[in-house]
Amino acid sequence: MRVLLTGANGFVGSHVLDRLLLDGHDVAVMLRKTSDTRFIEGQLPRVEVRYGSLESDRLLQAIVHGAEVVIHCAGKTKALRKAEYYAVNAEGTRSLLEACKMAVPPVRRFVHVSSLAAAGPGLPESPSAEDDEPHPVTAYGESKLLGERCVRRQQAVPYVILRPAAVYGPRDADLFLAFKSVRKGVAPLIKGGKQPLSLIYAPDVAEAVVRAVKCPACEGGTYNLAHAQPCTQRELISTIAGAMGTDPFRLYVPAFALYPACLVRGLWSRITGRPSIVNLGKIPEYTAPGWVAATESAARDLGFVAPTPLDRGVKLTLEWYEANGWL
Repeated sequence: MRVLLTGANGFVGSHVLDRLLLDGHDVAVMLRKTSDTRFIEGQLPRVEVRYGSLESDRLLQAIVHGAEVVIHCAGKTKALRKAEYYAVNAEGTRSLLEACKMAVPPVRRFVHVSSLAAAGPGLPESPSAEDDEPHPVTAYGESKLLGERCVRRQQAVPYVILRPAAVYGPRDADLFLAFKSVRKGVAPLIKGGKQPLSLIYAPDVAEAVVRAVKCPACEGGTYNLAHAQPCTQRELISTIAGAMGTDPFRLYVPAFALYPACLVRGLWSRITGRPSIVNLGKIPEYTAPGWVAATESAARDLGFVAPTPLDRGVKLTLEWYEANGWL
């Protein structure tokens, strides 16, 4: 199958690319000429590289040309300004869909990789379900929801929307901060670390994406992707510490202490021009009652049940960090 993959050089996209090539698909990837390709350097000889971006409307039609399937993993997860989220995650998605609508031959399936952030928080007793009214709490979540709405409103291209929960695994630079902190012997726990979380191992996301490409029953559907067993932030830290064979000092961080820390980090990001996941805009996410996703729809329609439990996923992630000199 001829597949166009956006965001192939990113954390999640690189795992999707690995899986597509493993399955023998004919893959083209959209990259900027300035893209960091360290995660996919070994795969580039096996794919066709098409240079462009979601902002380059005039190039997108040529970029999608010939693709039977478009897998849209590209997105802005960190930004210095809110407008950057909307420009990429909403307007960029709209532009890509416009190109797909004009493609010859027609695109047969558009797989949109969104985020649980588009849906909003959920608790173990009332997990966030796909048919609930969305209530994103951050600009990132709002921009991903707008991107989803662009996908649903168009009528020309058959689609599937996937909403991964918090993704971790090899190549992840965000949850890596927790591994790094535990290795240093200190583990910050926000509001006592009681926030329940749904997580999913990155190669498991790639498995779900491949299923969404092939699944006739899921056309037009939206599906959460997460391991069925949520954990608390405290349990996540304990699992990381157990894999490392260490016992870090648990530093309990009250909600009010997040503001000065995020303010300082945000100011430093503006000075350096390098966005961080630690910023004032993320506080509603850090302090939400929980981020738990319902997973029954994916199991029913996609036949997807995330197979990697937290302890094994953390162990494999730690091994990758150590083998690649991150820790």
